[in-house]
Amino acid sequence: MGWMNIFAKPLSEFLTKYRSMDSRARSRFLVLFISLILLIDYGMFCYLTDKNVFNIFPTIPCLDSRRDIYIYLPDREAKSILKEKRKVLISQEKEVLATMLYHEVVRGSIFDNTAAVVPIKTFVRRAWVYGDTCVIDIDFEIAKTNISPLEGSFEAFSVALEKTLRENIPGVQKAYLLINGIKRFNW
Repeated sequence: MGWMNIFAKPLSEFLTKYRSMDSRARSRFLVLFISLILLIDYGMFCYLTDKNVFNIFPTIPCLDSRRDIYIYLPDREAKSILKEKRKVLISQEKEVLATMLYHEVVRGSIFDNTAAVVPIKTFVRRAWVYGDTCVIDIDFEIAKTNISPLEGSFEAFSVALEKTLRENIPGVQKAYLLINGIKRFNW
């Protein structure tokens, strides 16, 4: 029991010194001792998890991650193209971004009623972006009620969609709109 004597003598000296302290000094000693134990524990935790000692708070998240982009839209008579600035959440995948931009163009202008330009409800079956070409294949859901298509609305919509895709997807120079896999020239 030789190793017990190594710890017994300093421990008994410490206890006699601790008992001789007044209550204020004891409280101070306990607070400092517990704080030291907690700091050592935190240091060991940081060491074992390979974290920086000062990395105790999470990063501050961005409150608004939307970006300003330009959307091109046909006007009410489908004769010219309008340019609108919108805040949109941008995806890193080009196919998802192409689908989102298609829906923004279909939705129309925020400031003007352009519902007659796209007289049908559509959904994107698939979008492909390869090289400098973007292909969007759409299908029809239902026609909007009592709205007949304007003359030249499909061409104006196609031009607006192509300009929107060219400006917002890097590298895209041409865009094709397919309806059920077939290139068409009207609704």
